[in-house]
Amino acid sequence: MIRRTAALAALTLTLTAGCARASTEDQKASPAPSASPTASPVVAGPPWYDDVAPATAATTTVGPEGSACTLSMTFSVPAKWKAKAVKGGAEFGLGPAVPLCEIDAKPAGNIGFLRVWQITGATPLNPQDTVDKYLAAFDTPKEQQYRRTKAGPLDAFEATWTEDGERKRAILVSTLYGKLMITLGGLDTEEFEAMLPAYQLAKSSANLPK
Repeated sequence: MIRRTAALAALTLTLTAGCARASTEDQKASPAPSASPTASPVVAGPPWYDDVAPATAATTTVGPEGSACTLSMTFSVPAKWKAKAVKGGAEFGLGPAVPLCEIDAKPAGNIGFLRVWQITGATPLNPQDTVDKYLAAFDTPKEQQYRRTKAGPLDAFEATWTEDGERKRAILVSTLYGKLMITLGGLDTEEFEAMLPAYQLAKSSANLPK
């Protein structure tokens, strides 16, 4: 927990200076990860919140060359969210994930971030192995659930879990130049739920650069 917290705290400090519980008792009783996640179902409420509509996109797109963060995919974010590239991201890596971009919700009135990570090293054929290596950097991840899904038209793999009772989310996306991961985390679960429309927007609008 100390290592994970210190890494994310240092990441946020560097950027500043330099630039839900399960919906049914069965879900609560089945936190163990699935060995073979199926294609994405539609699940209203926690833990997947598929009923949450994407936020309205701002005019700024994250990812294209010349934007705040040049990435191997693009996606939209809501108005007022502030994107900044992470410099020296390898210093703040968690497992195989190295941060490339941080999109701050504070200017929009929330406390939390969308973060984009580059997956480094050899990536296993099973994407759950990659996500689990990232989660291993957390002290006590619980209630992990996984599913195969889409990020825009791109193949993706999604995870949801809790850390110290707070809901977290990640989506691993395959691009022409390797795998990227978008994560959502907030001050608490209330902030997480308030920022979910931004995550849903990033997920639904993801695409390859034109």
